[in-house]
Amino acid sequence: MTDSIAARIDRHHFTLRRLHSLTGIFPVGVFLIEHLLTNSLAWWPERFNEQVHWLHNLHYLIWLEILFIFVPLAFHGTYGVIIALQGRSNAGQYPYMDNWRYTLQRVTAWIMVVFILMHLAHFRFAHWFGGELYPGAPDPFGITQRGFLSLLLPAWLWLVIYVIGLTAAIFHFCNGLVTFCITWGISVSVESRKKTTIVAAALGVVLLIWGVMGLVGLQQAYTKPEPVAPANVVHAGPSELAPLDRVA
Repeated sequence: MTDSIAARIDRHHFTLRRLHSLTGIFPVGVFLIEHLLTNSLAWWPERFNEQVHWLHNLHYLIWLEILFIFVPLAFHGTYGVIIALQGRSNAGQYPYMDNWRYTLQRVTAWIMVVFILMHLAHFRFAHWFGGELYPGAPDPFGITQRGFLSLLLPAWLWLVIYVIGLTAAIFHFCNGLVTFCITWGISVSVESRKKTTIVAAALGVVLLIWGVMGLVGLQQAYTKPEPVAPANVVHAGPSELAPLDRVA
């Protein structure tokens, strides 16, 4: 049975590799950028909450997630694992840039498999572990959501984990953008590949800064202490005090 599946994969290797490359950009990569955009609104909590409520109130949200996020992501991740298991890194023997990019693409793939499963359990399916179902203001660091996973680690460690996952996701996407252009014949010459690599690297820097700012904004939004009402200060003469019930 295993040999039959392996034979079918080998037989359709050309098509599967192109579908794998395509799904990494559309829709998975597009969803990554949209996710960063939404998180960046955390600096303006009201707009962030409005965006989250709008997304969660979409009709047939679960079907949109299944068709345009979960299924493409599952295919890309599953076939990516197959590619990673078949590939062999030679960056140690031949430490060229392309070899290191090849190796890091595989390393970040494994990081993302763990991170995405953790992220889904920590937020999207947090209600399975005692968290809230579609909270009005998502809390990725477990500060206000006291679900099972949130109690496992302190908030600052969740932040570190999310920065690592974010960095891996952005590198994987931007480096995959380069290989996508090569696979689909967009970047054919050596010069065009260099230009594509530069553009993808610049995009990666912008997305990383953008993403980290979003994470910091989320952390600040949910670690900010509640405003404390100032104590009643009574301005009275040296020999008299105004009664508290008369203080405006």
